[in-house]
Amino acid sequence: MDGIERAIADLAERQHGLITRAQAIELGLAPGSIQRRLNACRWLATHDCVYRIGGSVASPTQRRLAAVLAVGPVTAASHRAAAELYGLWWSDEPTIEISTTRDASPELDGVIVHRLEDLHERWITAVDGTPCTTVARTLVDLGAVLPEDQVARCLDRALGRGLVTICAVETARKAVARQGRRGAGVIRRVLEPHLAAEPVAGVFEARMARLLSAQGLPAAVPEYEVWTVDGRFVARVDFAYPESRIAIQVDGYAAHLPVDTFRHDRRRQNALVNAGWEVLRFTWADVDRNSPGVGHTIRKARQRRAGARPTFLAR
Repeated sequence: MDGIERAIADLAERQHGLITRAQAIELGLAPGSIQRRLNACRWLATHDCVYRIGGSVASPTQRRLAAVLAVGPVTAASHRAAAELYGLWWSDEPTIEISTTRDASPELDGVIVHRLEDLHERWITAVDGTPCTTVARTLVDLGAVLPEDQVARCLDRALGRGLVTICAVETARKAVARQGRRGAGVIRRVLEPHLAAEPVAGVFEARMARLLSAQGLPAAVPEYEVWTVDGRFVARVDFAYPESRIAIQVDGYAAHLPVDTFRHDRRRQNALVNAGWEVLRFTWADVDRNSPGVGHTIRKARQRRAGARPTFLAR
């Protein structure tokens, strides 16, 4: 393999099996050689002047990068495509969606193209080698293409995984907000509960707080400490309805908890039951994807325990 072939192979490997016409010529390949490769199906055109090396594995990531390469500088996977790259949102059919500036706006088959005046390199990073809008900018943009409740879930996931802060999202919103800016109003409403009060710790608790509101249930007290009337500490629970003595625990992703954690959780639950509390446990899957079921369970528990007399102190 000569130097040009090696350089082409190395670049294509870094770009998920892709190369542009301009890149190939810059590496020393003649236009006639490019055409011969296309005629022989050694290279396959994905977009005008963007080629997939024969034998490379086709994937959503490759298709997203091909769309970005077809447009050029200051272009990035964005909106739902960016959310999928970050693991904040997903669909049965992966979305190929990019943003670019208004002075570079081609029409690409199978690609959703947003032409934004306010896209700037400060809002672009890379995920798995694909230029992509930052997490904060992605969350702002999602309001233009997803319902408000789904944007809220994406924010909760990003916060829970430590990908972004409320301050960073609010900064991005303010930077691009203007009258008529699609998405800015949605993310503003989603951020309001976080900006108005101390944020609930963790993605599970934040999602639960949002679920209670959506299901028409009163707000529960987060990070609630239960004490007996004689001053003995019983437990701290994720959420509580003290007047009904209902404790709500939200378990995380792990299917198998460490033994010490498992034992601690069971001792805490037994202590709460002995103190006259009812403990409701939900998984992340319950909270994230079965809001009506969780709401129904909590509502029935509140009805059963209406008027329960407390036998504890809270601190």
